[in-house]
Amino acid sequence: MIATSSPVESHTSLGDCRSSSNLAASIQGRKQSLGRYSGQSGSVYVVGDMYVGRYRMRDPETQKWLRKAIPIGPRKEMTKPEAKRKLRELLEQMGVNKTSTLLRSLGGPGETFKQKATRWENTDLIMCKPSSANIPYMIKKHLIPPFGDLPLDSVTEDRVKEWIADQVKQGKLAPKTIHNIWKVLRLILGKKHVVGWDIKLPAIPRKEQRWFTPEEAKQIVDAAEGQFKTLFALQFATGMRIGEICGLHVEDVDLENAIVHIRRSTYKLIESTPKTDAGYRDVDIDQATIQMLKKHTGNRVTGRLFQTKNDTPLVGNNINREVLKPICKKLGIPIGTTHAFRHGRISVLQKARVPGKMITEWVGHTSLKMSQKYTHFSDEERKAEIVRLSNAKAS
Repeated sequence: MIATSSPVESHTSLGDCRSSSNLAASIQGRKQSLGRYSGQSGSVYVVGDMYVGRYRMRDPETQKWLRKAIPIGPRKEMTKPEAKRKLRELLEQMGVNKTSTLLRSLGGPGETFKQKATRWENTDLIMCKPSSANIPYMIKKHLIPPFGDLPLDSVTEDRVKEWIADQVKQGKLAPKTIHNIWKVLRLILGKKHVVGWDIKLPAIPRKEQRWFTPEEAKQIVDAAEGQFKTLFALQFATGMRIGEICGLHVEDVDLENAIVHIRRSTYKLIESTPKTDAGYRDVDIDQATIQMLKKHTGNRVTGRLFQTKNDTPLVGNNINREVLKPICKKLGIPIGTTHAFRHGRISVLQKARVPGKMITEWVGHTSLKMSQKYTHFSDEERKAEIVRLSNAKAS
């Protein structure tokens, strides 16, 4: 621990510096004093089955020394001397004993990760789509605790790697969640900060997305009631995202020319732009679906195509939970969400050998490579294809 008689604490406080020149002189004086300062080693305590390190860091705003704690590791994996050595290494990685860090806490220039994250939320995040609304929670829950008090130059590649490794060992976060947190951390730090970093992330278990076959889609449409019968039929006929379906207005549907104009999307009752620029598109639809839409819209010429009783946009999660999943259970088919309609439609288009350019334009993808990820084949289709190839070879 830093003794109370250390040059850092015994020096005149910043509150006594009455001008910028005095402040500069004060900081310069501290630079000379810090030349004799060797830093702190911290102290190791036992808390339950864990070794916990304690150290002190100066708050640049209040100019008070704050007690900090950091987990070191399980007692069964190391001795106390080993824990002390690891704590010292952690303090070095965090930059606690760096002259630049001490000067920053004493009034010098600098910015902590928490300050940078707050600034990023106020300048960059507010420009993002409403679907990014959970990012502030992610920052507060997962990024501020390990990195918040660190100066930006102390958020190093090794430090991030160690945090990722700890999450994998603890097993509390899913691999996909760790990937998402890393993406947010990278955005906050900026490209220049992470240039050259080689971050290894845990593998995301491969799981095939549920998709509805044409037969399953028909069963669901037949079993649905009210507006959901038309909604499910339209989604399978177009492959639209559920947010795009919920964002449709009556005037977006050209019944005469059998075209749906996609101009917006919704997320949790908020209307926004489509997911990407490719999301702005016109989708041709079949006459059977057109007839269902004519019956559904009636004499209406404006307003939302699908909506709640309170005239608000439908919410995808509510449709899945209250309508679609119960229908799947009733029919005895594997449960799927509205996204399964999109995967099913793209699979139908691919198998029908529709031109790739037309597929991407209809479904709002930027490339056919992305559309191929949405293509699925049933066991029967695979076996039928093998038989076809065998017959062609025999002939």
